[in-house]
Amino acid sequence: MKTGEGSRSLLEIEQLSVGYHSVPVLESLSLIVDMQHIVAVVGPNGAGKSTLLKTVGGLIRPVKGHIRFAGEVVETLPVRDIVRRGIIYVPEGMKVFPRMSVLENLEIGAYLNRNRISAGLELVFELFPELKDRSQDRAGILSGGQQRMVTLGRGLMAGARLLLLDDPFIGLSPKFVKHFCNVFRTLRQNGMTLFIAGQHVRRILNVADTAFLLEDGSITLSGSGPGILNNYHLQQILFGVET
Repeated sequence: MKTGEGSRSLLEIEQLSVGYHSVPVLESLSLIVDMQHIVAVVGPNGAGKSTLLKTVGGLIRPVKGHIRFAGEVVETLPVRDIVRRGIIYVPEGMKVFPRMSVLENLEIGAYLNRNRISAGLELVFELFPELKDRSQDRAGILSGGQQRMVTLGRGLMAGARLLLLDDPFIGLSPKFVKHFCNVFRTLRQNGMTLFIAGQHVRRILNVADTAFLLEDGSITLSGSGPGILNNYHLQQILFGVET
C-alpha cells in the first residue's frame, strides 16, 4: 500500500498486528483514512477499536505492520514526536484538571506547541463559545458536556491534523451529542481529519464519511457511514437483529 501521486490519504495502516502478552487483538489489519474526512470504526466490545486508536497514537507498539502518516512511517516514533506531527489521541473518559481554570486546562494541550496557544484558543472558543465565557472558572464545576468540550479543546490546542477520538459521546446527553456531531463537521470543513471509535453506533456512522466494521481484530465491512449502518450483518452484530 503506497501513497500515489495526488493521493488524498493522510493515514495508511498496512497489515497491522497488535497483541497484549502474546494474545492477538488486531491481526493483519489494513485501512486508509483520507484527508478531511470523518472516519469511523465500530464493532462489538473487545473487537480492538480502542487498541487501534492507541496504536496509531503511539501508546501501543504493533507486533508487525506499518502506520504511515502523510507518507511517513510513524509506528516507531515516540509519542511526543507523533503529537508534534499532529496526531492527537483523546481517550475515552478523558478528565479535566478540576482545580485548574478552563483556560489553564486548554493551555496544557499546547505544551509541545507553545507558539500555537493564541491560534488554538481562537479555534476552541469559536467552536465552544461557552468556554470563553467561563475561561476563568475552575473546570471541575462545569457540566459533564462542558468538561468534554474542554478535553476536546485540549486536543485541538495541540495542533491536531488527525484527531483520534475514542468513544467521544460516552455519558453525554442527546443535546451534547448533536452539538459535538456539528463540531466534528465544522472541523472537517476547516481541514481537519477525524478518526472516531465508539459504542454510539448510529450517531457515529451518521456523521462518518467512511466507516469500518471491526470484528475479532479484523475489518469485515467498509463503506460510507450511513451506507453500512443499513447493512444487515452489521445490524445483526451490533443491534441483535434476528435472522
